[in-house]
Amino acid sequence: MPRRRRGNVAMQELSRKKGDSFLIGNDIEITILDIQSDEIKLSIKSPDNLYIHKGEDYEIFQQVKQFNRESIYSADLEKARKLFS
Repeated sequence: MPRRRRGNVAMQELSRKKGDSFLIGNDIEITILDIQSDEIKLSIKSPDNLYIHKGEDYEIFQQVKQFNRESIYSADLEKARKLFS
């Protein structure tokens, strides 16, 4: 398997066929279920406590978390202003 570095992250490229699988660490198994034109269907076996997010969903999730953090900070700041005014 060829390894390339992108910054401080190692990247591996794999060629797999339908029905093939590969492991990430000791407890994550990814199997190629189906391949049709530009879409691949995967099966991911992983521990129950591991959350798997699609890239686009993860970005939105991170933005919502940041918004919530900022909102909580703003609300606390407003409470503090009222308390000391």
